[in-house]
Amino acid sequence: MVDAAAAIANALPLLKEYQLCRHCLLRQAGASKRAAADKCYICKGLFGRLDEIAKKAFLATKQYQFDTFLVGATLPTQPYEREDALRARLKIRGRESIKNQLTRELGTRLSKITRKKANYLRPDLTINVVIGKNGEIEATARSRPLALLCRYAKRERGLPQKAGKCPLCLGKGCNLCDGTGLDGLESVEGIVAKHIMKMTGGQAPKFSWMGSEDQSSLVLGKGRPFYAKVSDPKVRKPRKTKFAEAGVEGKVVKVLDDVPDTQARFMVKTRIACKCDRAIVPDDIKKLKKSLAGAQAKFENRSKMAVKKIHSVQAKKTAESELVLTILADGGLPIKQFVGGEQYIEPNVSSLLSARCECTTFDILKVDLLDAGQKLSNR
Repeated sequence: MVDAAAAIANALPLLKEYQLCRHCLLRQAGASKRAAADKCYICKGLFGRLDEIAKKAFLATKQYQFDTFLVGATLPTQPYEREDALRARLKIRGRESIKNQLTRELGTRLSKITRKKANYLRPDLTINVVIGKNGEIEATARSRPLALLCRYAKRERGLPQKAGKCPLCLGKGCNLCDGTGLDGLESVEGIVAKHIMKMTGGQAPKFSWMGSEDQSSLVLGKGRPFYAKVSDPKVRKPRKTKFAEAGVEGKVVKVLDDVPDTQARFMVKTRIACKCDRAIVPDDIKKLKKSLAGAQAKFENRSKMAVKKIHSVQAKKTAESELVLTILADGGLPIKQFVGGEQYIEPNVSSLLSARCECTTFDILKVDLLDAGQKLSNR
């Protein structure tokens, strides 16, 4: 079998039959003493426009903040066909393609212009250059999604936590929803989305909430942590990290490499107002404290049995048939079911008091984000 070097040596005399520019000649034969032609059979002058193409690519990056990038290219079929025909005739194999050489050359030029590094695995910015059939050039850029750890507090009652998807784009972001992907902004999610988009210049943020609350609930203290993933952000290192609107206060705590694949563990301190169908007596308060502190609450969640530990309990009678519970428990405990006993949850307040009790409202006092049983971030 003839090796690659021998094949190229055999092909050199025949290459004289083709007019090739310096780049296309080197791509076929490596180093050669032959002078390059002004006109090129393969690229038709494309490599003579490298500086022009690099400038177009650079202009596409101007609105983005990034440290690393990757250049991709889309070429018409004709250059590939001409190069394939030449290589088939001259039996040239295993050489770099015209597309790879073009993107490599553009990457080198862009590194010098932007003083940023090329990254082939996980770039901050991907630049795509499209060469048309008639030599027209288009360049676009898109940023890798930005992952954020955030918190929000809700100081006023009345706002729901979540919003529905935009009926037109179904969450992808469009002109109707101003890029949020949401059906209106009258929610915690809508307010947070609007401000995070403003901070990052991105669109259609997706949220991973650590717990939920009612429309009538407050979220106090340092707020509820959550993850946000923003599409096509223009800013990767936001300078402004806090916002406040309509009783919602938010903060970007940290920029992450990515949103964790697994559900984060967290503990929640909740104040629960309860109303029962009979008068509350002192023994009821004692029984709740004794029975619930350290208990494992078991309930069905998505056809699986879930277990949440109740770490501490405080109870206080506030009216003839009303009391307030303050509990510290694992995140994910369904508060209303925990009080009323619906949908099978044991223990629950109603069964312990042998009364029909209901949660009239509950407020989130504190949420601690955990990792392997340790506090990860409570800033």
